[in-house]
Amino acid sequence: MNTSNLRSLVLSLLILTAFSCRNDSRQHKASEIRDDEVAEEIAEDMEAPLPALPYLAVFDEQTEQLTIEKNTDFDTASLNADALTQALITNYPEIKPEIDRISNDTLYLHITDAQYLTQQMGSAGAQMYLMEATYAYTELPNINVVHFSFEEGDHALPGNYTRNSFNQRSRVQ
Repeated sequence: MNTSNLRSLVLSLLILTAFSCRNDSRQHKASEIRDDEVAEEIAEDMEAPLPALPYLAVFDEQTEQLTIEKNTDFDTASLNADALTQALITNYPEIKPEIDRISNDTLYLHITDAQYLTQQMGSAGAQMYLMEATYAYTELPNINVVHFSFEEGDHALPGNYTRNSFNQRSRVQ
């Protein structure tokens, strides 16, 4: 192939590419505007901190144990059962706990769809969730026990949990 044929071929390809991109940009202009708006909303949401829980579970890879640490960013002014439930839902959106009732020193919590908790988070993830939820709700005055009601799975069991439930498997810091 000689040089002038090669130049003609390259020039033709460039023109086709430019024409095709121009048509494509017309078709997608409306969706780009919507995408930009969504991107701005996501950026704003990412800057907003997740609602704080009073304690955070931390996995120590060296000892392979969970530890619980007091969250210094937690605002005790927001300490109520509904705010704690919302913080758990925000931090773990796949798990939707609902408070059934409070009786004596026990808060009864129901999780209708516990598939993510019991089958998909793994044992450490499920333990972290149960630990953070238990420590959060037992931070409320007069609550010492959290009764979790959900369908049993491979990684989590329903039942009564207290802070002592985690002492055998974890350390409090």
